Amino acid sequence: MWRFLLLFFCVHVLGDATGLPDSRLPGNIIRNHIKKYLDFSVDPCDDFYAHVCPTKFNLNFLSDLMINKTELVQEHKKQNPEYSMWMDVEDGQKKGKCINKDDILPGAYLNLNDSILDGFQTMDCAGKEKVLKAIFISNLVYYDQSRIELIGAVDALVASTLTKKLQVDARKLFEGLKKFMRKEFRKTPWAKNNHAVEKYEEALKNITFWTCSDADHIINMVLKKYEGNFNNCFKILKTAYNDKVSTSFCKVLATNNATNFLHGSNEELFEMGQNEILSDRLSLFNYKDERIYVSNDFLLLMNTNDTSDLHGTLGFLLLHEIMHTFVFGHEDIAKNHTLYPYWTKHADCVAKQAEKTCETFPTVLTKDGQSQGCNTTITFEEDAADLAAYRLAYELGKPKLTRKTMVENYESITKEEMFFYGAGIVLCIPDGMKVRLFSGQPHSNNYQRLNSLMSQMNEFKTAFKCKDTDKMIQNKAIECTLYGSKAPSTRKNSSN
Repeated sequence: MWRFLLLFFCVHVLGDATGLPDSRLPGNIIRNHIKKYLDFSVDPCDDFYAHVCPTKFNLNFLSDLMINKTELVQEHKKQNPEYSMWMDVEDGQKKGKCINKDDILPGAYLNLNDSILDGFQTMDCAGKEKVLKAIFISNLVYYDQSRIELIGAVDALVASTLTKKLQVDARKLFEGLKKFMRKEFRKTPWAKNNHAVEKYEEALKNITFWTCSDADHIINMVLKKYEGNFNNCFKILKTAYNDKVSTSFCKVLATNNATNFLHGSNEELFEMGQNEILSDRLSLFNYKDERIYVSNDFLLLMNTNDTSDLHGTLGFLLLHEIMHTFVFGHEDIAKNHTLYPYWTKHADCVAKQAEKTCETFPTVLTKDGQSQGCNTTITFEEDAADLAAYRLAYELGKPKLTRKTMVENYESITKEEMFFYGAGIVLCIPDGMKVRLFSGQPHSNNYQRLNSLMSQMNEFKTAFKCKDTDKMIQNKAIECTLYGSKAPSTRKNSSN
């Protein structure tokens, strides 16, 4: 007896799917986190990260977000049998005409097409068995990888159908962010003085919004390829073998051919990051300064009644990615980025704030394990994107930060506070305050990232009624505003 795990999917059903109503999606995620995890024994004015991300819970907020999305997909598939992607094929020996099950090793990789079966129908049993055996004796691991890749793509397709309404809302938010940034460019003194506003506006205009749903047509093409390969294969094999054997063989053939087709079907998707997009797991990035990609799990942050935490989470994250087009680290400078000569020369405040935070909240050490090890050159662009994006996110949401909201079982929390909690919770990771060596990664550690942001914001001090002597307030270096009316008026000389 051999059993075979197979992919099954109805292409036509997916095309008719609709998004889940908001009541079915997890809502007010930030508020729910506050209910469960905030540590009110830690003063937010003393250490905001420790207040929001208590060590005792070992939190990983983004992983929890991904798990929520995965559970939604799996539950929807259970409730809709037509979405099922698993079936077992039982003993292939039953009612066989030519087959010897011991010569068939299921799970092989087929880098083949339908031509492998040319002349199959006219072969004798020995010839047919030789063909099948030669194919199935190939490597098991490649078929498994192909199967898993297709299942992941289909799950991403299902997730896209469940978040359709959130995608529409997220695109509106994205366009609102761009519109607000355009206004801020026009207010920025150094940009106006350098006649750079139009150049920045043009670059902003070229940035588009992308989700997994933009790859739906590619996945559907792949599934149609799979369906066609399977049907053609099955018509040939069923003349000599029972349905279970024919199904097993043809599922392998169709799965691998569909995966090969996927890899070569769209060069743009491949260059952009096909694996990241089709795995649909916590992906949020700026592609070539012209496209912001957001995976379905991040879209769950759209489902909230609190616009303040919306701007503090997804609004901030989207602006951070957009800002990668408009802040310039050492790599951009080395490559002579076309916008860099028109940028402000007062961006050194970013590094000064990062250095100050690493001293106030020391967890990053050099290789000797003794001295402070933050490398503000390597982390500059990410730190700058953080600071610029967070100020803009607050300014955009400020008109809505007027009324109070209540978080059940806790003290009254203002909408201003909710905004700051948004970014705090998104940056919660396990062992975030653990002392470690500098990793060489472009991001500062989340502990430093979060406390740097809050220390820079005078609005944080006001919202939480912090005193000048509090640790978070003392941690502020010089004022660091890169865009907007409060940005510096001087500019970098374009002739340098």
